[in-house]
Amino acid sequence: MGRSFLSVALWLTALVPSQVLAADLARFFATVHTLHGQFTQTVRDHRGRVVSHGQGQLWLERPGRFRWDYSAPYREQIIGHGHSVWLYDPGLAQATRYSASAALGRTPALLLAGDGHLKNFFSVQTLASRGGLRWISLKPHGRGQGFRWIRIGYHGARIRRIVVEDAMDQTTDIRLRGLHWNMRLPTSTFRFRPPPHTAIVYQ
Repeated sequence: MGRSFLSVALWLTALVPSQVLAADLARFFATVHTLHGQFTQTVRDHRGRVVSHGQGQLWLERPGRFRWDYSAPYREQIIGHGHSVWLYDPGLAQATRYSASAALGRTPALLLAGDGHLKNFFSVQTLASRGGLRWISLKPHGRGQGFRWIRIGYHGARIRRIVVEDAMDQTTDIRLRGLHWNMRLPTSTFRFRPPPHTAIVYQ
């Protein structure tokens, strides 16, 4: 579950404001510095059949810090701090350490570094409102980014839903709820130290 989600988590954490975004969404990225809440994640195959479902809590601190704790269907953590990303599976007693660039691919890595605008990396389109949300669609320029498009649903200046289609024709639908904004988060939130007897894998 987590490995397929690394690009989504880091992309959301690193995204920078751009004049090509709708004004409300641009204001979100300009004014929201920390975020804590709950999420549900549903993955469907190309036929629309549910292949996995998860839920948990997330913490974000822009730029570059995030933590996603899955509580169901099994425990898993994805923790990013700067240029390193850890994926920890307590059931397997294994922790995998990625560089941010290896986890993301070229375009999201550049976004994480903050050296560019969205229009340089994505084609951005405003979509019709539905489900009480306003939507935009982003398609990466070129290939090899790991996903075909990202759609963001928001209400006012608050992101509520993120839908991603990957290169395998799977769709990941992430819904956010119970969100709290711009609270102070301790630095330990984004610190990961592998427990004793954990197998460490470097990617």
